[in-house]
Amino acid sequence: MNIFDRVKSLNLPLGKYVVVGGGVMSAHGIRGHQDIDLLVTPDLYDELKQRGWQVKQITADFAVVVCDIFEASPKMMTLPNYKPDIEKLIKTADIINDVAFVKLTDVIDFKRAMGREKDTNDIALIKKYLKL
Repeated sequence: MNIFDRVKSLNLPLGKYVVVGGGVMSAHGIRGHQDIDLLVTPDLYDELKQRGWQVKQITADFAVVVCDIFEASPKMMTLPNYKPDIEKLIKTADIINDVAFVKLTDVIDFKRAMGREKDTNDIALIKKYLKL
């Protein structure tokens, strides 16, 4: 199943979520994805917990809910140099095949803040795709 069908299978309402990270790159055909990370509104986060998604504590101040290959959270991991407006990321999402994805430029900002080797590689791929 492709990323669009996988996300659609969750029946999430537009305006309440956005795909972030590698899933965005997959949607644009830049590279494949391992998992699908979602930013969700607080009410959708609570609904996913009620649906049986399991809470996974990532750091002392950051948790996600997990189901199959999906992870969802109403906030981003705390990084000193990256504090995005989650509502804005959801509202300004690119809608591709009826699925909401953050803009590739927002993926660059997040990956730059993470600073891992794989993030540096992803930034180069995105920049090449965008012809930056």
